Amino acid sequence: MTYTFCNLCSHTVQAAGLCAKCQGKLHQSLDDLMEFWKGAHEELLPGKSGNGGRSSERTIGLNVAALSFIAGHDILGFLHEWEKLIREERSLTPPALVNKPETLEAEIDDAIKFSQIHLAWSGQQEWIADFASELKEIHSQGMGAARKFVEKTRRIPCPAETGNGSCGNLLKINADDPLEIFDCRKCQSQWTTLRLVAVAMSDKRAVWLDAEALAKWMGISERHVRRLAQKHKLPKRGELYEAHAMIEAQAQHG
Repeated sequence: MTYTFCNLCSHTVQAAGLCAKCQGKLHQSLDDLMEFWKGAHEELLPGKSGNGGRSSERTIGLNVAALSFIAGHDILGFLHEWEKLIREERSLTPPALVNKPETLEAEIDDAIKFSQIHLAWSGQQEWIADFASELKEIHSQGMGAARKFVEKTRRIPCPAETGNGSCGNLLKINADDPLEIFDCRKCQSQWTTLRLVAVAMSDKRAVWLDAEALAKWMGISERHVRRLAQKHKLPKRGELYEAHAMIEAQAQHG
């Protein structure tokens, strides 16, 4: 079998293009753009403090980064430029002949999905590193606009089975409403946070969660989660703990 290298990280792959990790990271970063765009709207609400938290005082200031990001020029400028190139190189319908969505949100969503659909092919092109670099830059802008660096985001890989194994697309857990239904943009499967966690926990593969998410799922305090991790020397990635190991430790603890 002939192996080659990923066009972004130089890991060995069986076919020209991207490794699964790099392709998944780009796919998730594209997903994040819509989340950041929506989150930026909240940053314009009265009562937002400078660090992204709620304040008891009203303010007349504006998050200029949020205002710019909401306009959509940064996102669409980036996405449309690459979409035009992809359409030309793949002999697809020219952008001028494609019906424009009625709303800005729909336009951004369509542009994101287009890039995601053609991501595997794009990964085989010489310009993929430029695409990834520009995506990283617009992703950073979005984080600043939505102030996502303040909020800890908990995600679980989508466990839906596909023709190539499990989907693996990272899905955000909604701890406030565990019964809210949401879609995986990659495989189109539907989940609630409660079902997603249950299915993920039934899988033997590693599931990494922070102390808050584990405490809510296991019905114990965050302090107890950290004590279990320290006592049993459980595997850890930054602030995340491996959920199966934590449950086993709790069972031993009694």
